[in-house]
Amino acid sequence: MPLLANSPLYAVADDIVNAAKGPDPLEAVRTVLGDYTNRFHASGTLAHEEDDDEVLLHASPNLTIYHITLSPGLQYPPHNHLMDALIGIYKGSETNFIYPVAGSELDVPERQDIAAPAVVHMASNTVHAVANTGSARSGALHVYLGDLTRTHRQLWSRKATRPNRLTMIATWPAHGPSSSPGRNEQRRRGRQIWP
Repeated sequence: MPLLANSPLYAVADDIVNAAKGPDPLEAVRTVLGDYTNRFHASGTLAHEEDDDEVLLHASPNLTIYHITLSPGLQYPPHNHLMDALIGIYKGSETNFIYPVAGSELDVPERQDIAAPAVVHMASNTVHAVANTGSARSGALHVYLGDLTRTHRQLWSRKATRPNRLTMIATWPAHGPSSSPGRNEQRRRGRQIWP
């Protein structure tokens, strides 16, 4: 479902794009994202809802913005972004598993439970899995300081002989040039239901 003409997400995208044009894009975007995260949290509802979890709001060489809702029980597999990311969680909560990298393998992750409202920064070298372990759909704004739609990120999977370690299995672009916003089957294929 496309965004409604009066969707507040248009203003979010415009304000974040303008903030990213300044001399310190990371801090400027963090400030704007924090403001919208708090505003949306105060409303108590999702800013946009549809069957698909991802809605692409903006993509350019220096910036990518998504509105992401995670259904209860949904988990993305371990992956990286290869660029700084800011996540403004405004409704519900997310659980992040941050994996230390040891060569081509990942060690046992550190679990971080994050409840709204919160803005989280992930450095470009972070490998993480994200899950909604709660009972309600979460809402977040994801901002990447680069073109995530054309970045070949890495996807990791459990190594059969060592259950506590993971190994890289693939690289994939988040979206190809012909992909439509919010219809990302390449990312969808790696999702699993949280136990």
